[in-house]
Amino acid sequence: MIPVQDEKPCHICHQSSSVFFQDQRTFFKCHECSLIFTLDAPGKEAEETHYKNQWATTDPDFWEKQVDVLLQLIDNYRKPSRILDFGSGSGEMTNEFRKRGYDVTPLEPMTHGYLKDQSYPVKFDVVIAVEVIEHLLEPWKEIHEIEKVLAPDGIVIFSSLLTNAFIDRSDASEQFKNWWYKDDPTHVSFFCNRVLAKMADMKNYDIDIIGDKVFVLKLK
Repeated sequence: MIPVQDEKPCHICHQSSSVFFQDQRTFFKCHECSLIFTLDAPGKEAEETHYKNQWATTDPDFWEKQVDVLLQLIDNYRKPSRILDFGSGSGEMTNEFRKRGYDVTPLEPMTHGYLKDQSYPVKFDVVIAVEVIEHLLEPWKEIHEIEKVLAPDGIVIFSSLLTNAFIDRSDASEQFKNWWYKDDPTHVSFFCNRVLAKMADMKNYDIDIIGDKVFVLKLK
């Protein structure tokens, strides 16, 4: 039996979470919503070096395809007029949107500072967070900041590889051990449909889940 001191509060629903898997890092799983998370994150300098190395190895064609997919998805909800690229990295996705005539504002903490420190003159009808939420130790804090800059009828598009494929299996911890997505040292929070349902219930959101990698959040 895992000692009580090894229990941690879930970063989403705040319920008890116990050790789920250990290697170089310790991962916890929430008993209530099944969020998997770790408190072991790299320091700021190591984190920034890691991100910049990733930016340098991105295939330029990737962003054209990424924007094609995002525009098709956005079209299911609205015609975008003001887009926030939240966690914009090197700015390549922002640039691709702008090439196509869209009004896009990039927000990369290493370049522009954190969202809580920004003062935008208008709100955004679309916020895009591609491969961002899994990097957040405190997801609610950033989501609440996004709410402040989101237009009343706006949407937030998140992409992050979900744990649906294995989270309910009897050998889930073994599956997680072999899951490449957890090996990125900057990935600290891992979501599944159950977590997203809990988030929707807690905050009265509408959340549409598309496949095992994308979900769209709307305020009610």
